[in-house]
Order: sequence, then C-alpha cells, then structure tokens
Amino acid sequence: MYVAPLEGSLGPDSLSALAGNAQEGSLFDSGVAPAAGDNISRFVPPWLNNGAADAAYGEASYNSPSPQGLFGPLMGMLQQLMQMLQSLMGTGGCSGGRFFQNATGSSDGDPHLSFNGTQWNNMASQPDLLNSRSFPGGYRVSTQATPPNAKGITWNQSATVSLNNGATTITMNNNGEPSITSYGQTLSVGRGQTVELGDGESVKCEQDGALRVTAQNAQGGQISTTLSARGNGVDVDATAHDVELGGALVNGYEGQPGPGLRPEPFPMPSSVAPPVAFPSE
Repeated sequence: MYVAPLEGSLGPDSLSALAGNAQEGSLFDSGVAPAAGDNISRFVPPWLNNGAADAAYGEASYNSPSPQGLFGPLMGMLQQLMQMLQSLMGTGGCSGGRFFQNATGSSDGDPHLSFNGTQWNNMASQPDLLNSRSFPGGYRVSTQATPPNAKGITWNQSATVSLNNGATTITMNNNGEPSITSYGQTLSVGRGQTVELGDGESVKCEQDGALRVTAQNAQGGQISTTLSARGNGVDVDATAHDVELGGALVNGYEGQPGPGLRPEPFPMPSSVAPPVAFPSE
C-alpha cells in the first residue's frame, strides 16, 4: 500500500526554517540549540529559582534549586502547625495543664488544698498554686505560708494573683490588707467597688473586704479567684470554666489516689483440664 505525501508537506528544510534562524541549523540535523533570546517561553516554578529573572535576556534564569526554595512552602506550613499546637498547649510561662469545662479549687485553713471536690493537706508555700495560659500574659495564683507554730501548723500568710506576665499583681495578707499594682502604679479599691484592669481583667473589693480577681478571654473562658483574710491566714477560692489549668492544685488532684483499689481480675480456669491421677491398685 502506497500513500502519497501531501502537497506542501514539511521537510527537513521546513523544520529548519521554523527553528527561527537558518544559520543555526535544525535540531534534527545535529544543529546547535537556539541561543538565548529565542523568544521561547519556559515555565520555571518560583521555588526553583526564587523568582529571579535574567535582566539581560528578559526571561527566568535557571538557578540551582536551593533547600529553602524547594521546601519553603512546606516549612511555612510546618511552622503554622507548630504555632497551632503551641496555642493548644498554651503560652505565657506557666506550667503545662489541661482544659477544663468547669473547675473549682481552693487553699483554705491551715491550709487544705482542694480541686473539684478532692481535698488533701499541704502546709507549704505554693509559688504556683494555680495557673492558666488561656489568657494573654497568663494568670497565676501563689501563696506564701507562715512559719510552722509549735504544733507544726502553718497558714497562708499572703496570697497573690499575677497577671500580664507579672506586671499586674493583687495581694491580700493575713491582716486583711490588700495591695494592687499594675505596671508600676499602685491602685486602690474601696469596698463594693470594681477596678477594670483592661483586656477583660478586673478586681472587685467585696463588702467583707475580700478581693475577687476575674479574667475573661475572647473565647468565653473565665477564671475568678477570691482572696479572703480569715482566722490566722488567707483563704483562696477559685472557679473557672472553659480554660486550661495547671499548677499544684491540678497536679495534686491528679496525683491523689482514687476511691479505692480496683480488684484484681479473677483467674479464669484453663480450657484444658489437667490429667487426673488414679491411685495404683
């Protein structure tokens, strides 16, 4: 079977002419490759040459791929992921904790610590009684215990709520004397009055002289701590919802024994009965 070539078919000379320069020869005739400026558009991904352009030829230059160019987008995604994880884990210089929809905690009396209904004794100072990283700058409650008396009993000599990475402090001592400082300024609050500290933070002096320090965040989380001078010490009572909490109250609560030891599983009998030995006659 013979197929006649179409009239005007392209031959080697025609291919050479299409190359754009007859002096350079055809690529199919072992000619040299077209020189720079051949008006052939080439796509080079920006991560291979970081968007560099050759001003002399007006086209993208072919630089060697760099690790930053190749993995730049991936590294950016990883950094965002790490920031999200850090946000979930919290920031602000407080010890790690976990999220609670509702929680109550206290350090009362001589003193007794409690968290969500579980109570135990700890008569030492607590520089990190309770903290939360759910607020900008953090939220921390600390206590300073008195020296033990002749019976070895201590009380909270003072209690402090620290905000804004320690720039704001609200303290109550066991004489009922309050002390409020914010960014180097001393603040005063009368009974029944509330002082707004900004960023959803406030301190209110109750009619009995107790101080209630409250912080709220943009996600609806809140923590409120009341400092009250009672007897020989300062009682600390905190409530919180929808925030992350850590500190001695949370750690001690999680370390307390449960309501009782769980019984050991009863050993199941073997499915194959052992051979029975009969006495010899």
